[in-house]
Amino acid sequence: MASYKLNIARMRGCPDPQQVVAAMQEYGLPRDEEFGVLHQTVAGESVTAAIVRRTRQVVQSLDVENREVTATAVDKAVVFPFSVYPKRELLEIYAGSATAIEQVGVFFSGTLTFPTVTEAIELDLPQVLEKLAELTNKFQLVSVRITDYAHSSYVMGAYAPKFTDTQHGTDFMEKYQAAMASAKVRFQLQHGRANVTLTPKACFSFSCDEEDRAEVQMLLRKLV
Repeated sequence: MASYKLNIARMRGCPDPQQVVAAMQEYGLPRDEEFGVLHQTVAGESVTAAIVRRTRQVVQSLDVENREVTATAVDKAVVFPFSVYPKRELLEIYAGSATAIEQVGVFFSGTLTFPTVTEAIELDLPQVLEKLAELTNKFQLVSVRITDYAHSSYVMGAYAPKFTDTQHGTDFMEKYQAAMASAKVRFQLQHGRANVTLTPKACFSFSCDEEDRAEVQMLLRKLV
């Protein structure tokens, strides 16, 4: 099975696809700490593209012979593949975490100087999981991660219990709904099982057979 990402956000004020592509075509690859465009294309009412952000980081290493620590600047490149749907005011990013949403938002409003506002989408995880259970076969709630958990006055902090029964997990989730950070589920698809992690910010990661990837993405889009 392969692993994938699907982070969905709201993007308001985005121009039409042709205007977006025209603006992106003016940018090549970055020569310094800046954004650049790897490729872009119009697909119907959407723009599919990949941008790269180049930064420099200082890496420290130990010179044993001279008994000193040296610092070397190295290049780092992070790629953000995405699709934007101006009419639907939606942005989909296929790599990274929730911070990828912020980075793509900065590229549109800062680098391209579009009047866009990019916002995370808040999800009600219990409702989302209930809907996903209705849409899939052999659904199983595997685990839930919560923050600010206090089992007793002596045990507190993040907590991620696993469940052998979905109903037990649902009961636990309802009790600690306000502190939920993520939930992991499994369900059956045509070519095998899919394992999905969901967060309240509509940032999803999943693993499945490559042939089932499009179906998983379709199911996750229905949750937003």
